[in-house]
Amino acid sequence: MGDKDRAFRNFLSDKVLFFQFLRRFLRFGTLEGVGLEDIELENVSFISQELVARESDVLYRIRRGGKETYVYILVEHQSSVDHLMPFRLLAYMVRIWERCVEEAGSKSRRKSYLLPPVIPVVFYDGMQKWTVASTFVEKVENGDAFAGFVPNFSYHLMVLGKRTSEELLAFRDALGGLLYLANPSKEEDLSMTVRRLLEYRKLLPPEEREILSRHFAGYLTILAKREGVDLSGMAEEIASEEEAEKMVTYVQREIRKIRKEGRLEGREEGREEGRMEGRQEGRMEGRQEGRMEGRQEGRNEAMLESARKVLESARKMLSRGFDAAQVADVLDLPLEQVRALAESEGEKD
Repeated sequence: MGDKDRAFRNFLSDKVLFFQFLRRFLRFGTLEGVGLEDIELENVSFISQELVARESDVLYRIRRGGKETYVYILVEHQSSVDHLMPFRLLAYMVRIWERCVEEAGSKSRRKSYLLPPVIPVVFYDGMQKWTVASTFVEKVENGDAFAGFVPNFSYHLMVLGKRTSEELLAFRDALGGLLYLANPSKEEDLSMTVRRLLEYRKLLPPEEREILSRHFAGYLTILAKREGVDLSGMAEEIASEEEAEKMVTYVQREIRKIRKEGRLEGREEGREEGRMEGRQEGRMEGRQEGRMEGRQEGRNEAMLESARKVLESARKMLSRGFDAAQVADVLDLPLEQVRALAESEGEKD
């Protein structure tokens, strides 16, 4: 099981977080008015060996008023979408009903016995546009012509990438913070993401802060690994503001180190390339001067582009309420420069 599967599994298996997800995204039908005490996490191993291997999908049984409803959440974070999704969901739903029939025993043969509703949910956090058929009948040739003979259902689709950072952080609960971390479309880099989440964490009630702490590290490890930062030695749970600040400081230090090493490697490669070219026989002075001028122009353009991106990041952070000291710390900029930028942005407003 990969880091991403593990993080999603831990997140979705938390009853409180699932309850928040239920109220936020599945507000329809008999799910209205459901309480935390009505929810029970089920084992999905009976559904498919594929799910046992993935361990990211979850099944909840909801009991209310003597009736049962199942909510099955299939997590899809592949780089390419699976166009057989409606068929897969139907197969999983049938297996859930098969187990219900087995549990009911002889009662299942009675005329009065009814199968419980199964609500399929696809939680998609990939970057590619979701173009899969939204109903099962669309996957059957001439399905509309045989509507009375072909099973048909739709599934609830949650596309995380369509949500903006501001929308998710407006939730003001642990769910919003974790979805912000998992969101593949956010523009913030690792340092800014961590700093912003910590500021968000301070705004939460103690119980929400505790829930967020239980799952914070799993998602942060995924993001850090993409940036080349190893967090394997850090605590899996962040229980205090002090521990959180230590992790932020560590992440920022490692990112600066990686950037510095990258610059040094680039310089060394440039020197080596220059030496090799210098050894080539028959080198004409004019050609060499042209190369040097071209390289210098390229370096200047790269430096200007890098500076532009850093300033753009600083402007975004300032517009989101970060003070000059925080921006200077995260982006490794002189404090006076950030203050001047803040003043100029204020004058524009």
